[in-house]
Amino acid sequence: MSSIVGAIASILTSGGIDLAALGLAWARAMPLVVLVPAFGLRALPAPGRALIALVLAATVFPAIPSAAASSNVPWALLAVVEVLRGLPVALAATIPLWAATMAGGIVDALRASQDTLLVPTIEGRPTTLGAPLSLLASAIFLATGGPARATAALAAHGVTTDPLLAAADDIAGGIGLAVALAGPILAAAVVVEIAAALIARAAAPAQVHALLAPIRALGILTILAAVLERITSALARVLAGVP
Repeated sequence: MSSIVGAIASILTSGGIDLAALGLAWARAMPLVVLVPAFGLRALPAPGRALIALVLAATVFPAIPSAAASSNVPWALLAVVEVLRGLPVALAATIPLWAATMAGGIVDALRASQDTLLVPTIEGRPTTLGAPLSLLASAIFLATGGPARATAALAAHGVTTDPLLAAADDIAGGIGLAVALAGPILAAAVVVEIAAALIARAAAPAQVHALLAPIRALGILTILAAVLERITSALARVLAGVP
């Protein structure tokens, strides 16, 4: 196997391909493939994800200046730097997808659902509505050319950007997006709770809480169905502009 890899490396080098630069581009692309749910996550084996990152790197590495040939810094350290440079792009692409999952979790919390699912394309155990909303966001990301934009962002990402500051900004924006997506349902949930409380008070001393619980959950789902189109449109607008 080592002889095959060496032969391939020799052929690529003789063809004028800078393997060091390709390796650095691969390191920059890895966070995108590792973090973005639309690229499969646990649904794909690790070698498959590494191969996807290599394909993305092969499309952008000529645009990435190689510091390996002109620097005394070890290549491994340069690769770590490239991973940090690719992290903000990966976060910018993945946070709207995770925000959709969080919005679904908020809806499930409002309707008092504790059920969770095990989905290979979502880390952890998402809620019943979090999983389909995450899949919907991933489909929108792929359909609107998200991988192409992310790859272009990897090639254009400059050294002047502070990766940690950009990552913190992306995370804060993702939290705001999740709240914005679930905002109409949160507002409607307040009305539903007030109505349930008034009904329970009017029915006193009869205990109607057990009857109101499924009605409250049904009301939350009805509101979700009514605003689902707006949530989808908001996701599409956000995903069309990232990373």
